[in-house]
Amino acid sequence: MVIGVLGSGSWGSALSVHFGRNGFTVVQWCREPEVADSINRNRENRKYLNGVPYPDSVEAVSSIDVFFEKVKDVVFSVIPAQFTGDFWRRHRDFLSVRKVICASKGIEISSLKLLSRVYAEVVGGDYFVLSGPTFAREVALGRPTAAVLAGEKIEKTFEMVNLLNTRLFRLYASSDVVGVETGGAMKNVIAIAAGISDGMELGNNARAALITRGLHEIKNLGLKLGGREKTFYGLSGMGDLILTCTGNLSRNRQFGLTIGRGEGKVDEKYVVEGVHTVKAAVELSRRFGVEMPITRAVYDVVYGGKNPSEVMLNLLSRPVKEE
Repeated sequence: MVIGVLGSGSWGSALSVHFGRNGFTVVQWCREPEVADSINRNRENRKYLNGVPYPDSVEAVSSIDVFFEKVKDVVFSVIPAQFTGDFWRRHRDFLSVRKVICASKGIEISSLKLLSRVYAEVVGGDYFVLSGPTFAREVALGRPTAAVLAGEKIEKTFEMVNLLNTRLFRLYASSDVVGVETGGAMKNVIAIAAGISDGMELGNNARAALITRGLHEIKNLGLKLGGREKTFYGLSGMGDLILTCTGNLSRNRQFGLTIGRGEGKVDEKYVVEGVHTVKAAVELSRRFGVEMPITRAVYDVVYGGKNPSEVMLNLLSRPVKEE
């Protein structure tokens, strides 16, 4: 079986390296021809995953037509969330006859839909979601990792888990696609808040409070979207949230740190997915009447230009209530 990976960033590259190292033939599509050339020539993605060797079982291509000629079975979609829907629309005929695993995390701003809903509407066919506490570099280096694979039909999901599970990349099956996706998307927003707090040197207590109350916000929104409560206490909820809020490999946390330290200017074009997700999350909180003060605080800093110190003070000054 040939596994296809759509995307040449750090996560797409990590998946390619991992599965190539574990006995699969892998074809990785790279939007930038020079990245594909670097992988094939140097056996390394020097732009997005520098220092990690590629196994010989991975081939990189820059032609999407060549990619679909070579890959007939399983496709990992690792296209950035805000470009995913457009990509799927342009290639729906190819994707509908393959098993697609979405490994991107985010909410489409234009429609306020999770990527599973976008896929169901524009493509159809077999679809799964991969999420959990997974730093790309650690997966690529063969560090022990656990993640969740979710699909609407649990029997088919278990078939895919049994196919892809490896000794150092343990997969769990879930039928709660919405819950798994919501946790994976929203943890980036809370990680920005945790980064801002740490950048301001507010301490470990403040970070722990943000993580805990942030999980509460994620769960409440996820339940309104149709997720199941227990999912948010698992790998794709609490697990991913803890990792992204505390690990220094987290780009969303690093983005928050620069804001908290006053070192960087917020730029909407910044590639950190939490910057996009927070905009969708605020709109969804209004639509469903979900109180999300931490999410709103991040939005006010990123898009409202508010001073992080003022926003944090407002969070601490909210009326007391029963937990």
